[in-house]
Amino acid sequence: MFKARMKFAKEGRAKYISHLDLMHTMQRSMARCQMPLWFTEGFNQHAYVSVALPLSTGFSGACEFLDFNITSESVPINAVEALNDVFPEGLRAIEIYPLEDGGMKIARIAWSQYRITWGFEDGLPASFLTDVRTLFAQKQIEILKKSKRGEKLVNMRELMRDFSVEEKEGEAVAVVTTAAGSVSLSPEYLTRAIRQYLPQYALPFCAYHRMNVFTAEGEPFR
Repeated sequence: MFKARMKFAKEGRAKYISHLDLMHTMQRSMARCQMPLWFTEGFNQHAYVSVALPLSTGFSGACEFLDFNITSESVPINAVEALNDVFPEGLRAIEIYPLEDGGMKIARIAWSQYRITWGFEDGLPASFLTDVRTLFAQKQIEILKKSKRGEKLVNMRELMRDFSVEEKEGEAVAVVTTAAGSVSLSPEYLTRAIRQYLPQYALPFCAYHRMNVFTAEGEPFR
């Protein structure tokens, strides 16, 4: 038995699959393509599968990671193709590789890069991009952040970096890197900040897509 890691994409209709349903889908798909999954022993046997930084329901991503144990001595040949043949629409395996010495620890993840799309019913307002750039260029942007311990007023600017926004096909498309791991900032808070500090703009459409995941040193997670 050894541990393997799969990099996969969760896009299109699949972004509405909840985390629990995603776990069930992964196990069923692996069973269908005869992946030699390792199961726990005992009365309630189950396969070990674990997703690093699960996406919120409704978010898409092209840099998602699933850890699992297999009983064979190596990753089966054509494992990626076999999984993609049985995956539901929107799920796509990108690569599967063994984790030597346990691999890169999930706890090392410190940053996630997202693409945020803001859409408007009547087209992009003329001053929207300028106002949003000015807002997120400030050193202090206070917002009420929710956690399991309750609500706390934080400076969200300390939890984000590398913000940019451009117009694409009549929509505003931003790219931002936000804190992940033990201290995190969902990209939804950028939308909340716009609604709080720039209330003149209605945001009827918002979409979030995770593009990359990094360690504290800026190394791509793998």
